[in-house]
Parts: sequence; C-alpha cells; structure tokens
Amino acid sequence: MTLGRSPRFKSAHVWWVFLFLIIILLSFKYPVGQRLQLAVAPLLHGIQAPVRWYQDWMLWFESKEELQSRYLALEMAHAKQQALVLETEALRTENQQLRAFLNIQQIQHYAWRVARVISRGPERKSRHLMLEVQRAQKDDVVVSHQALIGLIAETNDTHAVVRTILDASVTVPVTMFGSNLAALVRGDGEYLKVDFVPLTQAPNVGDVLVTSGAGGIFPAGLAVARVEKVIAIDGGVFAEVQASPIAAWQRDAWLAVVVKLNAVDGK
Repeated sequence: MTLGRSPRFKSAHVWWVFLFLIIILLSFKYPVGQRLQLAVAPLLHGIQAPVRWYQDWMLWFESKEELQSRYLALEMAHAKQQALVLETEALRTENQQLRAFLNIQQIQHYAWRVARVISRGPERKSRHLMLEVQRAQKDDVVVSHQALIGLIAETNDTHAVVRTILDASVTVPVTMFGSNLAALVRGDGEYLKVDFVPLTQAPNVGDVLVTSGAGGIFPAGLAVARVEKVIAIDGGVFAEVQASPIAAWQRDAWLAVVVKLNAVDGK
C-alpha cells in the first residue's frame, strides 16, 4: 500500500505557500515589512560588502586613470595656449616695429629699407647681426625703430652682416640737441665710450647723444646712446664719459637699412 499525503493536506500546503508570498509582497508596502527590512539590513549589508568593495576599487582605479588622462590633456592644452600667447606677442611686437618704421620721417637724401633679423652673433651683447635684405651696400647705416644700430660690414644679393656700435671698429660722431658738443662714440664690447668731451661741455647722466652728421656716413639726428657715467680726468680739461646703446636690437625682429638716395638711383 503506497503511503501519500491526502488531497486536503496538499491543498492546505499550497494555501500556506500562497499566503507566505502575499505576506512577503505586502511587507515591502506596510510598516511591518519595513521593520523586517530594517532587521535584515545589516545581514544584507555584510553580504553585499565584498561586491561594493570590488566596485569601489574598480571605480577608484578608473577614476585615477581618467584624472591622469585629463591632467595630461590639460597640460598639453596649457602648453599650446602658452605657445599661442608667445606667438601672438611676437607678432604684435613685429607689427609695432613695422608700424614704427612706416611712421619714421624721411631724412633728406636717404631712403629706408626694412630688413628682417635672421641671426645674432654668439657674443653676449650681439655685436654682429645677420639681416635678410636685398641690394644693401657696405657701410650702409642700420637703425631700429628706436635708435642707431651700426653699419653693414659684408653683403651679398640677399643678406648682410651688421657691425653694431658696440664693435670697437665702429666710431660715430655725436652731439646733443641744443648743444655745441662734438664728440666721438666708439664701441668697447660691453659699453660705449665717448672721446674728446671737454669738461665744460660734458653731458649729464641720462642725456641722450645723437648723430651729428659729421663725416657724411651717418644721417644727423639719430639717437645713439644714453649717458651713464661722467668722470673728470685729472687736469680738468676733458671728461671720461660712458654710455649705453638706446636701441635694443637683441630682441628686435625687424631693422631698417638707411640707404643714400644716390646709391638707390644709381647716380
């Protein structure tokens, strides 16, 4: 004889399961269920902790890589921005220099030819420059938008080498506006020395010396140097004068070659 449960017991079992499911479903809606959830919450939290730790660790690792990537991208963007700023400043400076050349008043019997600086000598004071300029001649005068630079020493069809006034081989006759001073400025590598300055006509510190036009090489009226020291020589006849160039050709991108008109016209 096979033993088995009665149909009534099976029916009661199904009803008990059905009632349990209903209680579980209602527990998520009513306060009793909320209390049950609070009761089992620590257990669920402990069971889920390893999963959360793994997720947090992966998130930290991914966040670190993402932050590093963003940092590198920001560094590259900053470098590019700085390069653009420097390029903009350089173009602005060149534009100002070119505008200054265009606004230079023409000196009678001379013409201006703008030239690009392509290199500077290895000396700290850059006593020699290389210009990109056409049809320049030896001993042509070179100026910046501020003051006298020097003379062309060598040239070909497209380029020229310039001796600046700091070169000992360049001597410039100078004077001061409103003065009878007649002196010579010569280069000393680092500074400019002013020779044959009578003590009675010695300039003051800060005075500006300009070309006098004597000798016919340099046009008159070009700023040359600013006086830095004035020392009386023993005997009280002459003064030792030291000056510095006004032109800052170490950073200028454009200079101008001053050409006599008879040389331009071929006369």
